[in-house]
Amino acid sequence: MVKKKENLLVLGMLCLISAFVFEMFGNPNLVLDVIMLFFIAIAIFSNAWYLVLSTTNQKKK
Repeated sequence: MVKKKENLLVLGMLCLISAFVFEMFGNPNLVLDVIMLFFIAIAIFSNAWYLVLSTTNQKKK
């Protein structure tokens, strides 16, 4: 089974892949740039949340 905190890594990777695909195939405009930045922000926050959860679990053990 996949642990809940590992799903955060998957979410971050999917958001980065989505932003990369929008960058490759999209025409440069403001709306598309905002969407890409939104996906990148989700990836950053999900990876940061994963790091916080993994460090707190190590401290509990």
